[in-house]
Amino acid sequence: METGIAKAIRLAGSQTALGDLLNLTPQAIQKWAAHGVVPGDRCREVEALFDGQVTRYELNPAVFGDPSEA
Repeated sequence: METGIAKAIRLAGSQTALGDLLNLTPQAIQKWAAHGVVPGDRCREVEALFDGQVTRYELNPAVFGDPSEA
C-alpha cells in the first residue's frame, strides 16, 4: 500500500519537485519518505497543495487518525 508521502511525491513528480513546491530541500522530503509520514504541522499544507488528492489522514495517521472517525 502506498503511503501518503509516497503519493504526494508521485503527484508532484519527484522528491525534488515536492520540495520545490514546499520550499524545502529534497533531503527534507527524503527524510519524510524514510519515516513514512509528513510532520503534523505540514500535512494540511500538502493536502491543500494537491486539492485533497492526498489527505492529512494519509500523510500522518498517528496525528490525524482514521478519516472515518473524523
